[in-house]
Amino acid sequence: MDAQVFQTLFEYNQWANRRVWACVEQLSEAQFNQPNDYSIGSIHIQVAHTMGVEYWWFQFIRTGELRFVREEDCETRPAIRAKWDETEQLIRDTLAELTPAGLMREIKPEFWEPEKPPLKVYEALFQVAIHSTDHRAQTLAALHRVGGPTTPQDVLFFAFDRARVPWKNE
Repeated sequence: MDAQVFQTLFEYNQWANRRVWACVEQLSEAQFNQPNDYSIGSIHIQVAHTMGVEYWWFQFIRTGELRFVREEDCETRPAIRAKWDETEQLIRDTLAELTPAGLMREIKPEFWEPEKPPLKVYEALFQVAIHSTDHRAQTLAALHRVGGPTTPQDVLFFAFDRARVPWKNE
């Protein structure tokens, strides 16, 4: 198991999160907080949740301690962005230290029911990345519903951007 694969996966994840965030930044406060009856709620709640899950998982993978994002870290867009910047650095630092043995280490959050099995770190990393992709898709749909801009989040466009190949954003 190669940690570089996960470094690239989360480089993509951060790229996609920032593209969606650029759309979120263009919303009015009313659009940002507009109730949404799908998934977990408003765009505000969606982006705070996505960031918060990334934060607690990587804190847990890195330290074995459960630390959750505080409510005051999510009250405003600037607060969310600041915490997400911190989270992105935590992710990069954690992934830079991962070894093949570290990827195979078993972890289990203490709030899971006893019958739930532990995950290997690499499984938890896939969970975080796929969870973020799921919520970005929900956020993009909500952005469309409130009249906000949207953006592609395809890995293909990430690869084009990394290679500095122009592509049309439709």
